[in-house]
Amino acid sequence: MEEVLTLDGIILRPQALPVRPDWAKIFGRQAPLLLEIGIGNGEFLVWLAQNNPEANCVGVEIDRDYLEKARNRVKAANLENVRLIPMEGSKALSRLFAPDSLSALYLNFPDPWHKKRHQERRLVNEAFAWLLASRLEIGGQFLMVTDYGPYAQEVVEAFKSCPAYEPLWETPVKTELPGYYQTKYARKWAALGRSFFYIGFRKAKGVQLPEWVARTYPLVNLRGDEPMPQVIIRLAQPVDWHELWRKIPKGLLWQRDNEVVNVKGCYLGDDSIAVDLVVTEGRLMQRFFAAIHAHREGVMVKVHDASHPDFTLGVHRAIAVLAITLKQLLPAAEIHHNTCDSRAWKEAEGLLASCKWQT
Repeated sequence: MEEVLTLDGIILRPQALPVRPDWAKIFGRQAPLLLEIGIGNGEFLVWLAQNNPEANCVGVEIDRDYLEKARNRVKAANLENVRLIPMEGSKALSRLFAPDSLSALYLNFPDPWHKKRHQERRLVNEAFAWLLASRLEIGGQFLMVTDYGPYAQEVVEAFKSCPAYEPLWETPVKTELPGYYQTKYARKWAALGRSFFYIGFRKAKGVQLPEWVARTYPLVNLRGDEPMPQVIIRLAQPVDWHELWRKIPKGLLWQRDNEVVNVKGCYLGDDSIAVDLVVTEGRLMQRFFAAIHAHREGVMVKVHDASHPDFTLGVHRAIAVLAITLKQLLPAAEIHHNTCDSRAWKEAEGLLASCKWQT
């Protein structure tokens, strides 16, 4: 399994990772699982792994330059209990870690997004606290350090809102935590006289994940064996591919609250069209190509073979919306075969019932 997932033994390839992988197989041993989101240059993660040799340590980072620096640190330290993943933090937490599997999560100076209009981009909020509660084992810990007081208070309130947690200390926030490793930036900011806020909580009991949290993080309940959405449209006459390509609407195709399907562009082939789609569901955004191509019954609509999105309800909805739109654009068309999730199909039908694209 290791040879398939990684080329260097340290950085895992996200596209090769299944939903909720077997971390014992990846590391070659069963051990407590520690996660750091936003590892920067990797110095904290290396310290964590060196001081917890009995644990398997996973680091998540979206910045490729930082990831390479972290890889070099791990390699130089000759650590075998560290793996790195280039992936956004909440996506990794919801997709890659099974319920009750994590022993601890560490966050060192996550971006506070100071501007009010950007605060919704903050990683940690009430929904995140609930998500983490579903992933931590009983007794599992959350530790975060920030130099931004308002964000620290917001995080504390978010964790207090979830009944799974209790504070790690008498008070959930400390301004000093002896023995906790100070990163390069922490040392720099400490020299400038900045104050730090350490936030700590422990999972004391299990809780049932609310539906609104699952809508915020659609991968949280993904099984990994969801069917690929595809639709076959039966036609009474041949397709004029150039005309169909011209008529496919660009831009916003479907929207309900924070669920959006956008067409970024369409690309014409001999007897096919590739549609560049962006699907947003809560905090998750997936960009992939849908394929519209000739079929013996007429045309088939599905996820392009070169694309590998997770088959969430939103991806099923996007294929359903596109197929129903094509049915409206093509003369005497009828749905012959459909593997889209029934909920997604009904939602698409309901919203598009009043839409009649120019034919």
